[in-house]
Amino acid sequence: MPKQKNSHKILKSVALAGALTATGAVATTAHADTVATSTAATSATTTDQQLANMKSTHAATESAAAASNAAAMNSATTSANSQIADLNSQIQTRQASDAAMQQASQASAIDSVNQAATSATDAENASYSQAVASQTAANNAALKSAQATIVTEQQKNQETAQENADYQNQAGNLDSEHNATLNQLDQALKNNTDGTNFAIQKEISRQKTDQQGAIDRAAKQFDSQISAADTEVGKAQQTVNADQDVVNAKDAANKAANQAVKNAQDKLSGAQDALKKAEDSTNDVTTDSLNVPQDYINVWKEFYQKYHKQGLSKSLNENLYNRNIKNSKEAKKLNNDFHASKTDEATPVHFNSDGTLSREDAIIATQYAAELLNPIREAIGTNPLKITNASIDMSMENASKYRAKGHNDFKDGHDEQLLDNIANEWGNDYLGESLAGNYTLAQKKNPTVADLKSAIYDGIKSCIFEGAWENAGHTTDLLGLRYTMDNIALGGSDFLGVTYDIDPVNHNGWVRFNAIGDGNSARVKKLNSKGYGLNAGTAKDKTIQGSNYDQIAIPSANHDDQIKQLQAAVATDTQALNDAKAKASTTASELKSAQDKLASDQAKLSQAQKRVTELRTNKENTLKAMATDPMQSPQVKQLQAKLEQARVNHDNGVKAEDAQYAAKAKDLKTKHEAKLAAIAAQPTSLAELQSQLQAKLDTLKAQHEAKLKQITDDANAKIAKIKNQKVSDPEIDKLNAQIAQIKSDLAKKQQELDNNYQALKTKNQAEYDALVKKLHESDKAVVNGDSDQYKTADGKTVVMADGKNADGSVATTTSVKNAVATSGKETSDVTTVKVEPGTSSVEMTREAYKAQQAKLPQTGNTDSAALIALGAIASMFGFGLVTKKRY
Repeated sequence: MPKQKNSHKILKSVALAGALTATGAVATTAHADTVATSTAATSATTTDQQLANMKSTHAATESAAAASNAAAMNSATTSANSQIADLNSQIQTRQASDAAMQQASQASAIDSVNQAATSATDAENASYSQAVASQTAANNAALKSAQATIVTEQQKNQETAQENADYQNQAGNLDSEHNATLNQLDQALKNNTDGTNFAIQKEISRQKTDQQGAIDRAAKQFDSQISAADTEVGKAQQTVNADQDVVNAKDAANKAANQAVKNAQDKLSGAQDALKKAEDSTNDVTTDSLNVPQDYINVWKEFYQKYHKQGLSKSLNENLYNRNIKNSKEAKKLNNDFHASKTDEATPVHFNSDGTLSREDAIIATQYAAELLNPIREAIGTNPLKITNASIDMSMENASKYRAKGHNDFKDGHDEQLLDNIANEWGNDYLGESLAGNYTLAQKKNPTVADLKSAIYDGIKSCIFEGAWENAGHTTDLLGLRYTMDNIALGGSDFLGVTYDIDPVNHNGWVRFNAIGDGNSARVKKLNSKGYGLNAGTAKDKTIQGSNYDQIAIPSANHDDQIKQLQAAVATDTQALNDAKAKASTTASELKSAQDKLASDQAKLSQAQKRVTELRTNKENTLKAMATDPMQSPQVKQLQAKLEQARVNHDNGVKAEDAQYAAKAKDLKTKHEAKLAAIAAQPTSLAELQSQLQAKLDTLKAQHEAKLKQITDDANAKIAKIKNQKVSDPEIDKLNAQIAQIKSDLAKKQQELDNNYQALKTKNQAEYDALVKKLHESDKAVVNGDSDQYKTADGKTVVMADGKNADGSVATTTSVKNAVATSGKETSDVTTVKVEPGTSSVEMTREAYKAQQAKLPQTGNTDSAALIALGAIASMFGFGLVTKKRY
């Protein structure tokens, strides 16, 4: 159990502190149910008391800081208020001085205004007196000549009528003159507009003609350049096309050369593997062969020489037919046992996901089948079977397509259409097929090469020793008896491919023998020369093209000869690989040269194409720039300006004429109205004349009184403005600015003290949180069940129930009732603890411990809540809080 390094390590909560304090009390008591209060009072400071102490210390520091801040602010405020009071006193002194100066200045200004008003009033009075005297004299003169100025109403009417007639005549003449002038201005505008518009159209036509000619010449020049550039592009494109053809040819040759290297490498690897296997199996050689009666050979040799048929029927030759039946039965007896080598028995066979044999194992199956069939074929006189990549691939494709379509070989037999499709795909006319069912290999869980060869062995026996079944058609197929120089049957038995595939539906397997003809054989050439139109041997025949025509060696029956053959094959294949690599190096170099030339010529083509693009763009931009709007030309603009000026001149002339006309009409009307007023004003009696003359004096008086009032109003306004003017004192502004700065400094100081106080509180809270976190870290192992003991900050040990004491003995137990302090209720819950005699250790159940942890207060609880909880725990065990600090 890890030891507690720090004696003052703090527990997480108040509840646990109560439990640990109880531990100290119980440890010093010999009873089972009694806890002494005095013991608790003398125990060391609990972790929760340390938390409370820290809270108390923090509260004291914060209170002291607050008091210090308040004292500092009180002192600063007192000083600021004293300075502000002094500044305000200075302001009041200056304001009093400014007021006295302003009062003297205003009095002088007001006196000046009053003097000016008095002078103006005196002048107006004098002017009025003079006007009244003049008007009175005029009135007196008018009264003396009253007899001449007084008229009758009839005279006034006649004068009014004559004035109206004269006015209408003069107004009519004025209108006629005005209209004539406007017509002249309109005609002048029309003449100018027509002439200028004609000149504009003529100029536009001239410019368009010149512009189109220039555009046509520029376009022709560009077209000539573009045509020449297009020619260069065509030549460059032809060169690039030719280069690309060369690159394609070189690339194809290089790929073919690399494929040849790969094929040669694969072939060499295959030969090397075969040689290694042959060398490794020197002492593990089992050579199977098929033994047949001599007459079996004689029957089929005679059939091959005389008949060119698919099978041997009774009607064809009853003697040969019966002998074959007898010989086949005897041959089956001679070949009952298959012998497997240990190597074959230890070599696994692999199947593809569709249940077909892997290519490597298909080659093994084909090689083994050829080993068994070729000795019999040679004895009869037919050509020995060979193996090519094409015969293997076609056989594997045949098996895969059978499986893909879910073909039931046992029920449906051969799928001739499928065989024809594969043959046409490869261009070889015909794909032969013989089948032999084999259930044993299909049921094997982990089949081996030995199992595969056994299936091949049994399949060949069932096919070539079939006797009369199907006229021995499988025999004629596998032994190559159908295809003679004189038989026109399609196909051939030159190359062999053998696979084995599993039918997952019917849970059986089939050995599949597939044979194709050699497109380069003398028989195929003879048939094609006679016009049979075979695909075999032509460009359509893929089986004789490239690596498809490469042969796969058939091991010799003689092991030593087989090793020699394989060694020779390895040597041949090694040389072939070296030759292929040399050729591949040459083709790669030739391809690189061709590619470099292509890249160079492509760059030239791109440059030529870029030149064409640039010329076309230049042509478009140039022609677009040349196709300017004649309306925007300086000549047309000048004519348009002339046209506009004519309109302006016209409008100005009309405006001037209208103004003159309006002035003349107004003057005529004014004079007319004045004459009418004069006629109407002529007095018809002396009383009326006197009234008119008095009205003139009344008008002079009214004007005089208005002027006097205006003089008084102006003087009063100036005096009010003078009285409202304020004194501007820069010194008072400076004093007010000093007061504002003092107040600002005082506010900043308050903010600084507040920030410092808040930082202190934040620091205290962080220290408290760190203390609580230590409690979390120390009791985490107990809560999680990773520890059975916990050592308190004052050195006491808490042991979980069923634990051991420090000396290995089992602790004694006691029970203490728990009380809930917050509610005042007592419960029946009992916390079981174990007391270690003579020590300060106590043991409690982990469930009780966790229950206590769940009730612990979290970081951030108020001091009052923590003290209440601590008091509750203390009352639970019957002891008082201990306030003594321990470090």
